[in-house]
Amino acid sequence: MTLSLAAIGNPYIPGWTDLRPFIAELTLIGTIIAVLLTPFFTRKSNVACALVALVGLATALVSLLVVGPDAGKDIQAFAPMLVADPISFLWKVLLLLFVIGIVMLWFATSAADMHEGDGPEFFVLLLGATTGMAFMSSANNLLMLLLSIELASFPSYVLAGFRKTHKTGAEASLKYVLFGAATSAVMTYGMSLLYGLYGTLNLSELCHAMPATTGGTALLVVAIFGLIVGIGFKVAMAPFHFWCPDVFEGASMEVTAFLSVASKGAALVLLLRVAMNVADAYNFSGMNGQMMSAAAVLAIMIGSLGALSTFVGNTAAYVQNNIKRLLAYSSIAHAGYMLCAISLMLKAGVTTDPASIVGRTLLYYLAVYLFMNLGAFTVAALVLKQTGVETLDGYAGLGRRNPLLAICMALFMFSFVGLPPLAGFTAKLNILVALLQSGGWWWLLVLVIALNTVLSLYFYMRVVRSMFLINSDQPAFVGNPLGVAMVLMCAIMLVVMFIGSNPMLKLTENYGRLQFSGKPTAAANVAMK
Repeated sequence: MTLSLAAIGNPYIPGWTDLRPFIAELTLIGTIIAVLLTPFFTRKSNVACALVALVGLATALVSLLVVGPDAGKDIQAFAPMLVADPISFLWKVLLLLFVIGIVMLWFATSAADMHEGDGPEFFVLLLGATTGMAFMSSANNLLMLLLSIELASFPSYVLAGFRKTHKTGAEASLKYVLFGAATSAVMTYGMSLLYGLYGTLNLSELCHAMPATTGGTALLVVAIFGLIVGIGFKVAMAPFHFWCPDVFEGASMEVTAFLSVASKGAALVLLLRVAMNVADAYNFSGMNGQMMSAAAVLAIMIGSLGALSTFVGNTAAYVQNNIKRLLAYSSIAHAGYMLCAISLMLKAGVTTDPASIVGRTLLYYLAVYLFMNLGAFTVAALVLKQTGVETLDGYAGLGRRNPLLAICMALFMFSFVGLPPLAGFTAKLNILVALLQSGGWWWLLVLVIALNTVLSLYFYMRVVRSMFLINSDQPAFVGNPLGVAMVLMCAIMLVVMFIGSNPMLKLTENYGRLQFSGKPTAAANVAMK
C-alpha cells in the first residue's frame, strides 16, 4: 500500500504571528549557534563568546519587551503545547535579566581563570539551560513539560562539573546526574499514568477530563506525586533537595548563582501552571468528584512540601560554615515559602482570579529573590577571589577591609530574613497576608513561615557577625570594579523595590495572569459522554 503526498498534506510552516511570542527562545537558539561559530573567527574565544552571549541575551530581552505580553493572545499553532501569557512573559524578562547578570559576574570573577578554549562550551551550556528554563514557563503539555525540564537539566549537569580538574565539582556533578535521572524516571512514570487515565497529554484537557472520570483515584494520587517529584527536583524542595548543597559547593560561583535562581524560578512557574490548570478545572467542575480529590491532594502536597522545605533549609543552615552551602540551604527555605503561596492556587481558582493573589505573590518574590541572590553570590565571588576560601573565616573583618561590600552583604542577609526597609520584607509579607486571608489550614502555613523567619535570623546573622565583630589581620582590598558595581546595584534595587512596592505589586498583578480556557475542552467533552 502506497501513501500519496496528497494524503499526507502540505507541511506546516509557522508564520511570524505564531513565532512572535517565542522570539526570546528563538533569539537564544540563534545566539547558541553564533557562540559555536565564534572560535573560528578569533583566538581569544572565551571573552569573544562571552560578548556574543551578552549581546544575544540583551537582544532577546529587548525583542521580548518590544513584542509585549499580549503577543500570544491569538496564537493557535502552538496553543495545545505552548502558552504565551503575561506570567511567562514576565518570567522570561526576569530570567534574561538574571542571566545577563551571570555573564557579568563571569567577567568580574572567572574570566581570567578559565582555560582558554573552554568559553564556547560554557556559554553554549549556559544559553541552552536558559532556553529550557524559558520553555518551562510556557509548557502546557506533558511532552513539552518533560522536554523543557530535560533541556534545562542536561546542560546544568555539565555546568555543575565544568571545572574538569576540580574533584568536588566532579563529585557534585555525578550526584546531580544520578539524582536527576531518578527523579526524571519517576516523573515520566507519573506522566504515563496520567496519559493512561485520561488519554491526552494536554494539561488543560487532562484536568478538565478528571471530574467526569470515575475510579482510578489511587492511580491519580501516584501520578500527581510522580509529577511533583520531577518538578520538585528542579525546585530543590525537601525531600528532593539532597543534590542542592553539594552541587552549590562543587560548582563555580557563577554556576551556583545561576542554579540558585533560574532553575528554581522556572520550576516554580511551571508548577504554578500545573496548579492553575487543576484550579481551572476545579472551578469548572463545580467542586465535585475526582476533581475535588485531585485539587485537595495537590494543595496538601504542595503546602506540606513547602513547609517541610522551610524547616529543612533553615535548620540545616545552622551548622554550615561554607558560604555556598549556607546559601544553598537558604534557597531551599525560600523555595518553601514560594511553594506555600502556590498551594493557594487551588482555593483561589474557585473564589477569585488566581492571578490577583498567587501570580502576583510569586512573581514579586522571584524578582526580589533574583537581586538578593545575585548580590550575595557576587560578594561571595569577590571575597573568594581575594582570600581563596569559601568559609565564613574569609568574611572576618570584612567591614574594615572593604566596608562597601560588607554593608551590601549585610543588606542581603537582612533581606533574606525579611526585615524592613528591604524588599525581602515586602515579598514575605505578601505571602503571609495571602495565606491569612485564605483561612483554614493555610493559617498553619503562616505559623510555619513566621517560625522559620525567626529561626533563619541566627545563621544569616552569623555572616554579619563575621564581617563586623570578628577581627582579622588580612589586608584591605578594593575588589573588581564591575563586581562591586553589580553588588551596589543589587543592594539599591532591594531598597527601591521596598519603597516602590505598590507599583511593583501592581506590575506583577497585571503580568501575573495565567491563560485559562474557561470552558471544557475536546477531551473533557469526550470524557463526559
